[in-house]
Amino acid sequence: MKKACDACRRRKIKCDAKHPCTHCRLTTLSCTYLAIPQRKGRQGEKANVISALRAAQTNNVVNSVQLDRSGLARTGEFTRHPGLLPSETIVGCTEFFFTRLHSTLPILNREKFQRDVILMNDSIESYCLVVSFCAFVIIQTGGVKHTFSGADGSQLEADISHGRALLDEALAARRQLDILAEPMFETVTVSFFLYGCHVGLGLQRQGWFFLREATTLYSTRTFKSDDSPEEGIYLELLWQNLYWLLLVSERSHAIRRYRPITLQITSETPELSESLSTVNIGLKYLAELFRPFDETFLALWNKADALCLPPSLVGLEQRILAAVPASAIGLSDDQIANLRVSQQWLRTMVWRLSTSLGFLSSSSVNDCMTFRYPLQIAKDLTLSTFKLPQQSMEIHGIGLTEKVYDVACTLTDVLSCIPSIESKTSSFELGPEDYLNYFFSLIYRLRGGKSRFLPLLLRIVNQTLPSLIAPITRHLQIPGGISEYGVLATDLRFGYDETMFGFHDTEMNLWLERGRISTDVRDRVEQRDIRSDLQST
Repeated sequence: MKKACDACRRRKIKCDAKHPCTHCRLTTLSCTYLAIPQRKGRQGEKANVISALRAAQTNNVVNSVQLDRSGLARTGEFTRHPGLLPSETIVGCTEFFFTRLHSTLPILNREKFQRDVILMNDSIESYCLVVSFCAFVIIQTGGVKHTFSGADGSQLEADISHGRALLDEALAARRQLDILAEPMFETVTVSFFLYGCHVGLGLQRQGWFFLREATTLYSTRTFKSDDSPEEGIYLELLWQNLYWLLLVSERSHAIRRYRPITLQITSETPELSESLSTVNIGLKYLAELFRPFDETFLALWNKADALCLPPSLVGLEQRILAAVPASAIGLSDDQIANLRVSQQWLRTMVWRLSTSLGFLSSSSVNDCMTFRYPLQIAKDLTLSTFKLPQQSMEIHGIGLTEKVYDVACTLTDVLSCIPSIESKTSSFELGPEDYLNYFFSLIYRLRGGKSRFLPLLLRIVNQTLPSLIAPITRHLQIPGGISEYGVLATDLRFGYDETMFGFHDTEMNLWLERGRISTDVRDRVEQRDIRSDLQST
């Protein structure tokens, strides 16, 4: 017999019996099946059942925290869910990771991970690592069914609900670990996987917490020459890779969400070895991209400091261009997709900072200090990713889609300041509007883009370039045109609901302002020096 969860039963609504069910996930309630059905009607206060449920669950959390602080042990509270992690899931996720994801996340060794799989029934540390690993792989792939192949060749179905259940299991198991003990490699890796899971689900605040935890744990690690002698130098290489992966993730997240950073590059920073495989060479290029984005840049970015000169940003632009060679021979399509999109995204962020500081000028000898520079960035991003397989871009999850969205926003804002006749090119050449169409098509096809970023980008274009809405919707073959996203064209208020796009109104405002040109720069467009700069485009 079907059994509704406790929250749906209390609210008197239909439950789909998933773990968690759809209603609990959308209302951020804990989905449990603990209540015993009784033959009586609902009693007591009937108003605002959701708020009452939230309050009750909050009280339970507070009480559990108070019990922990009073010294009562939590040992025995965690019970593994049988059948949640079958061997087919572990084998499928392992094969997929070391076949596709390992080229950009070289932080695991297959043999060492297999030992953790063997020990997971007896070790809570190994169990937590394996569960968080499988949750990360499933969520990172977007919950596409028939993604993994089992050992016997059969196809294994894995969806987002399964990934969420594994994430909940990993969080529950992780509470049994002593986080304040000497950080182990597995402990830091689990925190990183939890960060990736939450970001993949659109839970940016929670993801930021686990990312900061991972960087803090790494910073408190005691470097020993005799660490795990059985693994020897290879484990130390994994520590090095993990450091640079955390540094790249932290700085990328800090730029997107205006956050501070923890990891600093000093004389004691572990450098990536020169004599490595192409897997680590790709990570080396990525590390060189994000190396100059230190506290000095973020202080300017977060408006904590205003002391900056144009030559410093010009030099930063040159370092971004030199970080990745024009012909990255030997790298896979997955690595090239991540490198090229990140490179053009960082160029866009530097140009945005130059814009906010008022450094743009039509008389500048540096192209990166001119108003038309985003058109060149859009061209470079289009040409560098046009022939890449879609799977090579999807493998990097929602983060890559977000970067394309930022570049498209900036391009849209610049196009809105250029007369339509000036933005057109001959029928045999690609122009700025063609680049914008390509970005729309890319966001429409990439995982999470159609539901999360496409409506926002359509709204921005509808506000700034309404004449392009019809051609874009025809290009995307949207049956209802913009009416399919009718809420976008109604007014200028930010009235979106989290259940529709995956984030709150405050987060929505941040997305809509991303890549937008400041008012003072937009006013300067009317002046002759900027107008002449645009006419040369």
